[in-house]
Order: sequence, then C-alpha cells, then structure tokens
Amino acid sequence: MPLMTSLYTGASGLKANQNALNTTGHNLANINTKGYVRQQAGMVDNIYSNLGYTAVNTKQVGLGVISAESRHIREVLLDSAYREQNGRMNFYSSKYTASTEVESILGELEGVAFQQSLEDLKSAIHEMAKTPDSTTTRAELIMYAEAFLTRANSVYSELTEYQQELDGKVTDIVNQINTIGDKIHSLNLQIASIEAPGIETASDLRDQRDLLLDELSGLTKIDYTEGENGIVTVKIESTNFVVKDGVFHMGTAALNSDRGSTYISPVWPHIDNAQVYETTVETSTAKNNDIGELKGLLIARGGYAATYKDIPREPDYSKYATDAEKVAAYEQYEKDVREYNQTVGNSVISKAQAMFDQLFNNVVTMINDALSPTIEKKLDTDLTLTIPKGAIISTLDKEVQAKLAGAQTDKNGALLQDTDITLSAGTKITILNIDEDENGCSYGCDADKTPGSELFSRKEVERYTVAEGKDGKKYYIYNPYNEFGSESTYSLQNVKLNQKIVDDYSYLPFTTKNLDVDMKLGEKIIQLWNSPSLNLDPSNATPKDVDNYYTAMVGVISNDGYIYNTIAKNQNSAVLELDNKRQSSHGVSSEEELTNMMKFKNAYDASSRFINVVTEMLDTLINQVGVH
Repeated sequence: MPLMTSLYTGASGLKANQNALNTTGHNLANINTKGYVRQQAGMVDNIYSNLGYTAVNTKQVGLGVISAESRHIREVLLDSAYREQNGRMNFYSSKYTASTEVESILGELEGVAFQQSLEDLKSAIHEMAKTPDSTTTRAELIMYAEAFLTRANSVYSELTEYQQELDGKVTDIVNQINTIGDKIHSLNLQIASIEAPGIETASDLRDQRDLLLDELSGLTKIDYTEGENGIVTVKIESTNFVVKDGVFHMGTAALNSDRGSTYISPVWPHIDNAQVYETTVETSTAKNNDIGELKGLLIARGGYAATYKDIPREPDYSKYATDAEKVAAYEQYEKDVREYNQTVGNSVISKAQAMFDQLFNNVVTMINDALSPTIEKKLDTDLTLTIPKGAIISTLDKEVQAKLAGAQTDKNGALLQDTDITLSAGTKITILNIDEDENGCSYGCDADKTPGSELFSRKEVERYTVAEGKDGKKYYIYNPYNEFGSESTYSLQNVKLNQKIVDDYSYLPFTTKNLDVDMKLGEKIIQLWNSPSLNLDPSNATPKDVDNYYTAMVGVISNDGYIYNTIAKNQNSAVLELDNKRQSSHGVSSEEELTNMMKFKNAYDASSRFINVVTEMLDTLINQVGVH
C-alpha cells in the first residue's frame, strides 16, 4: 500500500504544479493588461496519515502537496495613497488647463492681439487731440473704436464659450462617475457570489473593480471600505455613493439661475438636491479638499459669466457724513470682498471675465464721460419738466418714474403723450453737464450743435432723456435703467457704437459752445488714459493705467497658471512614484514569471518522473516478484 500511496503523492504534485503553471501563464498573458495585479500560486502540505506513535515522535506518512488559495498581491496602503494623490493631481491639472486656455484667449485672438486694439484706439485719440476738426481723424477714431469693441466682444465671447465648454465637461464627468458607480456595484455582486462559498478569490474581477476605483479617484474625492463578502462601499465627499444594495446617482442642477446662469452643478437628488461640492470654501492640501478633476473644473469654470460689477470697489468714505456710515460702508465692502474671493475671484475664467470687463468698462466710461459728462444736481427750487412722448418710463430716474405713476403708456411702457412732472427742491438728479466750466460738455458741429454725444451706447437704452424745463432750459436726464427696470451698465455685450455718430461724424463733440475747435478734450482723454486709477481686484490694490492694466491682468492669469502647473507637476511626480511602488509590489515581471514557470515546470517533471519510478517498482513487484 505505501507504493500506491506514493502514486497519490506524485499525482498531487502534478496537479499542484499544473495549477501553478496555469497561474503563471495567466500572469504572463495579462502582463500588458491595465490594472491587472499578479497572482501568486500557493502550495501547502496535504494531510498526513498517522501510522502510530513512539515515545519520541509520531509515525506519519505524507500524502503530498495541494494548491492553497491563489494569492492576490495588493498593497492597500499604496492604493489609498495613490488614489488621493491622483485626485489632487487632476484637481490642479484641470485648473492649469483652464488657466492656459484663458491666457491664450487674452493674449491672442485669431492672430490679432487684443492689446493692439487698445494701442490703435489710444493712437486715434492722440490724433483727435491734434486735429479734432479733421474728417479723417474722426473717421479713424470711429474705425478704431469699432475694432476695439469688436475685439473686446470676441475675447469675452471666447471666455464665455470656453466656460460653456467646461460646463459640458462637468455633465460628462457626472455621467462618467455614475457609470463607474454602476460598474462597481455590478462587480460587487459578482465578487460576492463567487467568494461566498469560501473556495476561491475573484481576483480578475477585483482587479477590474480596483481599476475603477483608481479612475474614480481622479474624478472626485472618495472614501471606500470593503465589508462582508468582498463588497466595497464608496463615499464621495463623505456622502454615500455605492452601497451594498445599489448606487445613489449624482445629479445636476442650475444653482445660479438668479444671476441668469444656466451652468450646472453636481447635486445629490436623494438628499433634496444638496450640493456635492462646497466650492466657496477655501481649497488647500491642508484641508484635504483639493481633490478631483470635477471639483477643479467647477472652480475654474465659476458659477456664471462675470462682469465688472462683480469686482468690489472700495467706497469713497468722504461721501459719508458720519463715522457710523463710514464704518457700515467699510463693513459692507469687506463682506463684498469675501464673497468675491469665494466666488468670482476663486475661478480663473470668472475672474478673467470680470477683470477684462472692468478694463472695457473703464475705457468706455472714461471716453463717454469726457465726451458726455454727467453731474449730480441738487435742485434749489421746485422744477417742472415736460417728459416727451415716447420716453420709456422704466429707463428713467426713480424720482422721475415716481412722478409719472399713472401716466398713459403703450405696451412697451413708452409715454403716449408729453407729460409734465414737478420735482421738489432738494431732489437729486443726474444730468448732462452743460455748464460753461472746465468739466462742462463739448458740442457737435452738426446743424443743431448737439451737446455731449457719447461714443459708446448701451444697446437697450439711450444715455439721456431730453426734458423741457419750465425755466426755459433743456435737461438731459441720465437713464440708469433698461426697459425691464434693471440697472443698465456699460458692460461687454451690452454696448454698441452710437449709431448717430457712426452715421454722421459731426456729432462727435469736439467743438466748444462758441463753435471753436475743442483742443483740450482729446488731451483730457489721453490724460485719463495714462492715469493710474484702476485696480485689478481687491487682492491687487496697486492702481494702474489702461496700458499697464491689461499687461498686469494677463500676468495674474499666467501667475495663477504657473502655480497650478507647479503643483500639478509635483503631484504627478508623487503619483508616478506611488504607481512605481505599486507596480514593483504587485505588477507582473516577465523575468520573475518566466523563472517561476521554469521552477514549476521542473517540479511538474519531477512529479512525473516520481510517478514513473513508482510505477516501475509496482510493475516489478507484481509481475516479477509476485510470480514466485
């Protein structure tokens, strides 16, 4: 019987080494499979047969070897570190990509640098200062003003289009995250069903799931744990995502509709559309909230298309009568700065939009206020005005609107007839300054000697409503609102050239009231142009002139991009180092596997020869010894 037992011993070696060869072959076949982790064949002694006992030992006969569980080599701590650093790298990479794109848009547009349009416009104003009565210089001013307006709108449109492109990417990534969640849940079920009997490990399925966790970690911040039956549960930003029984899908919603924005943000539909990310909180490695491509894209994109109105400007405290009013104004300014830093100032695109629009608004306002200067007038006595037929009530000053309450209008809100109103003494109204002082307006050389025509107009409202006063004067009342009653601003995509001036250059107000050529107006505009009076934003408080402002603005975006790129590169190095460690730990080495293959092949051959020897011995015993 011992020789028969030896046959089983040899057979166990054949089987165990065959399994080891299969495992080694499987490793080699998947050497280039992404996410594959090498498997290691394990062998242990088979049970022993007890033959008896002596005073010093137990008489046992070994029954060979059996295959143990195929080990799935994986370093959990390395996986965790890799996934965290991978998410952080993608966070800063997405912000760097956005900064690079914005810098490209600001620096160059269709081969024509925007800064050139600023220089051309300034040059045209210089020429107007020299020969303001020349038809040629007037034509050049209109031409370069139109080029400036066209290029400014193109740059802003490019920024907005890129913002919309990122908004589409946000949707794509949310869908990608949900798809990954569904796949992880499906693999959970498969792994649990295979491993439930406790016989084998679903190694290949675990590799697929781990690869999905790697991918998910690059998109968003995750926490995960493996529970009973090998089921992995995943949390995103501390909220359940993949659970034992299913997946809580991420949704999207437009959260800035009050600002006219349709841009979407990720939400949790199962928690009353709670926001997935709190993007207004400062992000940093110390707070461990700078993780994931999706969050990086959201912050880079911003919540809406920003304008110059989003940049807080420190108030002129001299306008306040009491210390309490000054303190209240300062506190409000500080509050506005914090909100700016948490929203627009935190977004590379929104910040670029706001700063660029502020530059545009400053140039347009500077030129318009020189050509068509306004003044806030406090009435000394009651003043009766005739508001002309056709004036749209919603665009007028609030004091004037209140006096026109109940007046007859058409469906567009325009007066159906001339209407008289009386403004009380002490009322403040903003009007065209037609006084004969150094700040008074100039006139056109047209037949009517039109005072103070602006060069840039708002699209939906005239600069002034001309009212006849009972004192025999004309009052050009500034229209602060649009037809919907909202503030009407000289902001990009809300401005056009004054068509009256485009059609007839004589309306350009470069003539004094006495019909002399106004030689000072052009010089005044150039002086304002060169005056350092504009801050980029609250964090860049050094005043700059128009020329330096644009350069500094591009520099701020470039500097942000440099910082993001530096961090992303450092993170990339960390990710590569961790991945190399993972590969050295559980990657497939062709040399090592070929060595193992030779080892198991030799062991297999040895088992085979062992069986042959035992067979020959049995043959000798039975056929030769047994005959006698």
